Amino acid sequence: MTTPKWSHTISTRGVEKNLNRRSMADTGRAPKSCRFPWLLSLLMVLCHLPPSASCSQPQSVANGPVVHVASGQLRGMLQGGTAVFLGIPYAAPPVGALRWREPQPPASWAGVRDAKKPGSACVQSEAGVGTFIKPLAATYGATFSIVPVSSSEDCLYMNAWAPDWPHKTRLPVMVWLHGGSNRVGSGTEDSYDGSALASHGVIVVTLNYRLGVMGFFAHPELTAESPHHSSGNYGLLDQIAALKWVQQNIGEFGGDPDNVTLFGESAGSIDATTLMASPLTRNLFRRVIGESGPAFGLGTERTVAYMEPLGVAIGKEVGVQAGSQIETLRKLPAAVIVQIEDRLIASQFKGYDPNASVVDGWVLPQSPAKAFASGTIQKFELLAGLNAREFSAFRIGAEAAQKKAGQPAKKAGVGEQVKQFADATRPLYGNWTDVAVATYMGRILMHGASALDQATNDILAACPTGAEAALVTNAGQRAFVYRFERTIPGPGESTLGAFHALELPYVFDTFQARTWSWLKFTPTDHKLSSVMQIYWTNFAKSGDPNGPGLPGWAAWNSDKEPYIIFGQNGDAVPEKNFSPIFCHLSPDRLKQQLGNN
Repeated sequence: MTTPKWSHTISTRGVEKNLNRRSMADTGRAPKSCRFPWLLSLLMVLCHLPPSASCSQPQSVANGPVVHVASGQLRGMLQGGTAVFLGIPYAAPPVGALRWREPQPPASWAGVRDAKKPGSACVQSEAGVGTFIKPLAATYGATFSIVPVSSSEDCLYMNAWAPDWPHKTRLPVMVWLHGGSNRVGSGTEDSYDGSALASHGVIVVTLNYRLGVMGFFAHPELTAESPHHSSGNYGLLDQIAALKWVQQNIGEFGGDPDNVTLFGESAGSIDATTLMASPLTRNLFRRVIGESGPAFGLGTERTVAYMEPLGVAIGKEVGVQAGSQIETLRKLPAAVIVQIEDRLIASQFKGYDPNASVVDGWVLPQSPAKAFASGTIQKFELLAGLNAREFSAFRIGAEAAQKKAGQPAKKAGVGEQVKQFADATRPLYGNWTDVAVATYMGRILMHGASALDQATNDILAACPTGAEAALVTNAGQRAFVYRFERTIPGPGESTLGAFHALELPYVFDTFQARTWSWLKFTPTDHKLSSVMQIYWTNFAKSGDPNGPGLPGWAAWNSDKEPYIIFGQNGDAVPEKNFSPIFCHLSPDRLKQQLGNN
């Protein structure tokens, strides 16, 4: 097994502890190691460091703070007391021969690189997340204009927010994985401005990772050329590369590489919790916050062998027979390959999810469900939860898409609905599947959309989230569970409720962002945002969200199933008995059920 070059870099943290860490801006003098050439030479020999790295000290200058990272110097900008660095390359552009390969280290540069503008988003539809937001705004009677997203394959960039510059102590680090179904989105969306979170005494990092067919593409030729006999998880490998970059460089921003929390929403949450099952993430982070995206609970296991036929079919669509397709596919514009995959998914490969991780024997030796069940996950603490009516947003979005296409609203027959619910339910509900499905179907027939939202919430979000908490706890780590119930008054409140992604502006305090400008927030929302940010950053600091003045949030236990509600009145309210009906979260039962799937 080989690893990227940067994983072999010798740690300098032990040496750094014995150096004077004050910046030149603080003292007016060079650090001691730079004032004594013989000491500098000795450090270079012992640590195998280039000269620039040995005197690496953050500097505040008139035109922006400067840091030294492994590839060179970066100049960011000051916003109040917060230092902001945008568009930091954490890996080489995955273009040409590097398309569909594990990420490589970024090239070094001379001089000071400007880090005041974000890098390009990864390849995606021009509409980006606007396709998701626009119908939600329309439900509230508002118009949301989609601003086209400029995307590129040259997209492996990150952003960092550091408070109290220049730093004086090592701060906890929070690394964010954006949502968007692993198909759209970026780390520089206005929802993810890290300034407010950083003000609570943490370093915030957001990043881009390869999406769609560029990030999740399995093909037998790729599997054969890989030294790990693997393909399909390039987006996850990007995330791992970013975490390795953080380990190597975040100390220069004031961060503690030994105290990293990985957090994300939707697909970002699924990816973050999935990485708990990867042996490649050992020692890269300590905690996970998962917002509205459990790693398991849906359908059958996805393997490389299962996904490879789609890759071969894409190759055949461009007129190349199996055995010599990848060379041609690497030369085609990414947009052409995206269009081909979309067309094949709509015709020959209905039901396939091409934008998710696969069990490849390397990044994921086994499915997340089996890893959680067997206790072979990494020993990470977990904070995870869901919104009270996640799937109303997807229902509204599907109806809007059908209307735009001029198609009548499609409703599956009762028989098809029962099968869909049973397929989604069985991995966690086991022998209780039939009675659970019958109960939910009866409610849906009686109460319509609201009951459908509740059923999907229970089956696809609440039960898997509780299962994760139960199994993390059983493996010896603490888990904390929440339910976000705040809804926004207005014409769409009764239809959408606490919909998917609504917690984002609360976590980041980005109510002013254009993405959410169509909602009328009140002081109640700002109060709740403050509470949630303190819980989130407390957890990142110590693994315990609790703190002075906050309602007590008990760690998960199977007897009481405690959780906390972020309620309609803006308060955090401790509750018990989290699991929905027929969802049995006994660790022993979960181990048996998930281990057999």
